[in-house]
Amino acid sequence: MMLLAVLVLAGATVIDGTGAPSRKADVVIEGERIVCVAAQCPRPKDAEVIDATGKFVIPGLVDMHAHLLTHPWDEKGDLEPRWDRPSVKQMLATFLALGVTTIRDPGSETGDAVMIRRQLAEGKLAGPRLVTAGRILNASSFNPEPFVTVRTEDAVRDEVRWQAAAGVDLIKVYSSMPPALVAAAIDEAHKLGLPVIGHVQRTTWTEAARLGIDGLEHPAPWSVEYVRDADQASWPESMFGRVYWLEHLDPKRIDEMVAELAKNRVVVDPTLMAMHTKFWGDDPRYTQNPDNQLAPERIRKGWPNGRFTKGWTAEQYAASQKAWPLLLALTKKMYDAGIPLVAGTDTPTPWIVPGASLHDELRLLHDAGIPPLQVIKIATSNAARAMRKENELGAVKKGLVADLVVLDRSPLDDIGNTRAIAMVIQRGKRIQNVGPALQPAQ
Repeated sequence: MMLLAVLVLAGATVIDGTGAPSRKADVVIEGERIVCVAAQCPRPKDAEVIDATGKFVIPGLVDMHAHLLTHPWDEKGDLEPRWDRPSVKQMLATFLALGVTTIRDPGSETGDAVMIRRQLAEGKLAGPRLVTAGRILNASSFNPEPFVTVRTEDAVRDEVRWQAAAGVDLIKVYSSMPPALVAAAIDEAHKLGLPVIGHVQRTTWTEAARLGIDGLEHPAPWSVEYVRDADQASWPESMFGRVYWLEHLDPKRIDEMVAELAKNRVVVDPTLMAMHTKFWGDDPRYTQNPDNQLAPERIRKGWPNGRFTKGWTAEQYAASQKAWPLLLALTKKMYDAGIPLVAGTDTPTPWIVPGASLHDELRLLHDAGIPPLQVIKIATSNAARAMRKENELGAVKKGLVADLVVLDRSPLDDIGNTRAIAMVIQRGKRIQNVGPALQPAQ
């Protein structure tokens, strides 16, 4: 019988991802699994021992909103008809090198996404573990890849059954879906054992929670129903309307929404980066960000034309940035209410860099007032639980898969230190780091 390779991280400070305090411990990995996390673990004589004194071990990070098969933008800002294989392979490698050992794709061409997931699982393609939805269910005429138009309950149920048969991990519904169609998707998916997430707006978050949705994407619903009655007629249904929305909220309706989300344990993926990159637009922090060089060239070149707020005036950008603390406050309100949060980025939409931007997302969650220890939990064990994989990954715990990140500096002192990557371990094997491009500013 072939003996499994044994790797020991000796004397590390372990931040296990569960929210428990950090502790000094050895971490012993046998094959793909963690077999011991304790102050003194037995060390087989043939084990490879790495002195991890002064290092910090966290679980592998999870990006819960990464559109892996995104189509590049052309010179007009339109999406090209096909996803680009070299770009996808580069994104996968970059995610992994930057400590993201699992990604969830919340909407992709069904068959292709399942095929990529299989290749990753079989080791035929290098990259993180993939959990994927199929095509996004949408009731409007907007149906470029990866959307599919469904306008009746029968059509919704048929599409859900088709995707389930293809082997997707979850179903996603989109903003134009009314409550009756969202309810049909949830009912059919749950019959088949699949969770449902939504980027919903026509159906409010309050309604979606009551209908039994499992997860909600992005930091706010943007539904006009949450605006004060006197201000609803002036609400502009546009990207800039989100600023108006934040400025004219009805607190009682938001409280009701938060209460329903908490009662029903709906997972919220705020993707704060998806709004920060819009609210700051052409700010040099994005246009001149050194991390941009980590993004595939075909994707990166399309960002200036594909950005969502390219028509905004300086005054609109100023207003959006003034409103930004209101969005952070809403995130903190959900956290304080006990709503399970996870971390996602909306990679690779304009200025969002595969892998690197998840570290920025963690910073924004901390800016919202969430302590670093809990931010790490959000990006690891919370994510695993939301994907129904808490018995497989998401923590530095005996019996789980050894997806780990070893850091040179403590993320509890500064959450930005999740960028100080010394080593990435996936399924018990070390992955080479990309180096100084990700290091935090000193």
